[in-house]
Amino acid sequence: MLFPMASKKGFISMATVPSYSVVQSSRALHIFSELSKEFQDMYLIMQHYEVNEVKLDNLIQVRPLIPIDGRFSLVKGMLYRLQLSLSAFWFAIRSHRDFAILRGYDSIMLLILLKLVGVRVYSDFHGKYDLELSQRGKHLRSFFVKYIDMITLKLSDRIIVVSEGIEAQIQEYKDKCILIPNGIDVQKIDDANTGINTLDFKGYKKIVGFVGNWESFMNVEDMCQAAAYTPEVLFVIVGEGFNASALMDKYRSYENVLFAGRRPQKEAFSIMHMFDICILPYDKMDSHSKYPGFFSSRKTKEYIAAGKPIIVADVIGKESCLIPGHNCVLYESRNPRDLADKISELFNDTTLLASMGLNNFEMREHFTWDYLIQNSGIVEDLQNNGSSPE
Repeated sequence: MLFPMASKKGFISMATVPSYSVVQSSRALHIFSELSKEFQDMYLIMQHYEVNEVKLDNLIQVRPLIPIDGRFSLVKGMLYRLQLSLSAFWFAIRSHRDFAILRGYDSIMLLILLKLVGVRVYSDFHGKYDLELSQRGKHLRSFFVKYIDMITLKLSDRIIVVSEGIEAQIQEYKDKCILIPNGIDVQKIDDANTGINTLDFKGYKKIVGFVGNWESFMNVEDMCQAAAYTPEVLFVIVGEGFNASALMDKYRSYENVLFAGRRPQKEAFSIMHMFDICILPYDKMDSHSKYPGFFSSRKTKEYIAAGKPIIVADVIGKESCLIPGHNCVLYESRNPRDLADKISELFNDTTLLASMGLNNFEMREHFTWDYLIQNSGIVEDLQNNGSSPE
């Protein structure tokens, strides 16, 4: 459904560089591109990036006054966020913006300033980050993030959430929420299906894999340990993430475990197309896993778009679109033997293997950014720009 071009003026601000290879940045870029179809006077404000990867009209890149790299990078990063907030605020004032979309607890000052001048604020909320910090033992930072998020949720006119589970975390603000899951660019995934393999699969005929830079809620070690029970299967891990160095040191000697490291997005997609099965090793011990439908991983939608059968950890937080026996198989999180058994069973049932891949491929259009934005209700909300909920 297309709407007439609206006159409302808005912007999105985020303290990351514009890159489709960075998950947070990619989400902002895609939301901006879709909203720009509806709102002609739309801008995106991000950190300056030396690599000229993204070419978009109305993209404003703010160069740090003090280079962030090197010594005292944490302090310099905080100063840059102050600089970006003030730049975005000045832009909002002089160009008379009607609305802004912000993400991150570090945007709290900008949110407050925008509210003072009557700009409608939409906060892109990705769950209670303080819980993750506390789980990692970063209690002081967790304390501050918790209270910043409380202020953010209270002051925001609307809260954009990426999953039903995140909405469940903030039930008291349910009436403010707009659901926009992470989406995919189907064309980019299709274009990467070149049949050219840039990795040495060492002659293995059965390939399972994981693609993405993972957070602590992904227990990638399940895959590494499962390799010991299925020597005929090659386990390929593309990307890096939480505890990556320790995992590589521990399992690099395994003949059938291949760490591919970080790769450009198109190459990562190309490798993914070579997999027979894709794995989602959510960790049942992570606090996020306990909220129904909490996760909305981009990698899940990418697996679906590529038409790959999926084996996913049986946690409450897994995506609601993953239906056992239809497009996925469940295994017990932190039980590598069970994962190995499910991999073997799926390889032995070629009919199920093929049907799961087909079922995923046929549902992929429901995860495109165009579909998600048009069905979220955000366009109508921005157009109406009504008063804030009580």
